[in-house]
Amino acid sequence: MPYSVTNKIQTIIPMKPLFKAKSRLKGNVDSLSRRAAILMMLNRVIKAVNQNAETNCVILGGDTLIHKLAKSHNVQWVPEKPSTNSLNDSLWEAMISAYTLGAEATLFLPGDLPLINTSDIHEIFLASESLKNTVLAKATKDGGTNALLQPAEHAFKPMLGCLSFSKHRKWVLDKSIPFSVVDTPGLQFDLDSDSDYEWALQNVKGFKSETTHWMKWILKTST
Repeated sequence: MPYSVTNKIQTIIPMKPLFKAKSRLKGNVDSLSRRAAILMMLNRVIKAVNQNAETNCVILGGDTLIHKLAKSHNVQWVPEKPSTNSLNDSLWEAMISAYTLGAEATLFLPGDLPLINTSDIHEIFLASESLKNTVLAKATKDGGTNALLQPAEHAFKPMLGCLSFSKHRKWVLDKSIPFSVVDTPGLQFDLDSDSDYEWALQNVKGFKSETTHWMKWILKTST
């Protein structure tokens, strides 16, 4: 996988092409608003990561607009291989590449965390105890995994999907891998459904105005 590792920790953010992403919003949220919200959240995640000197970031997959957003932050972007069977396969391949290139740990983050900030990333690194522990963060709503830091020596293939937090926790317990759980507000909420979108409009500072900005950005960039 053609990217470079320049810090101890490689953060990997997998993304779908915008026309496929957040399909559960397609019923009640128009296409432009949906795509703008996705870019707005990804922008927040990248900003949170970039403010931490211990890690560099790669966006895995997506489309032309996601590539342009990554480029605007001077963040690496790698297209997902068409032959890859699943998100977990793609992520595992990216992790192995990072370790091969010298990363001491990888950090998976989803791109749909509108409440994230740099202190959440700092808490993950702190909980790793100098990259000795695997670190997990649970999605409160559905039991998914909203962060997964893995030191190279204890790395395993992610099991993202339904109730993945419990699966990851069981794995590290069964393998006697030292681990910590981080439970910060910025890592608890990921946006998936219409009700999540409506909640974010009412409760996430700047959500509406930033989404409007990204709507204009999409229209300008697409012309």
